[in-house]
Amino acid sequence: MRDNNEMEHKFYHKHYCKILSKVVKEAKKLYYKEVITKSKNKMRTMWNIIHTETSKLTNENNIKSLRINDHVLYL
Repeated sequence: MRDNNEMEHKFYHKHYCKILSKVVKEAKKLYYKEVITKSKNKMRTMWNIIHTETSKLTNENNIKSLRINDHVLYL
């Protein structure tokens, strides 16, 4: 897209991006609806989804050590 200045390609790219974003949005809706429906604790599940979508979950995969040239650094 960046290197191609043809209007047909730009139109196709924009049109495809719009369709793709709609499909992704609808797929998320269906997935989360199913997750909430199957959940035993619906309120907790909804809050987990909200935190996931707003990226406010804490990262449990913290790096504890780092190896550089056969030296181990503990963080």
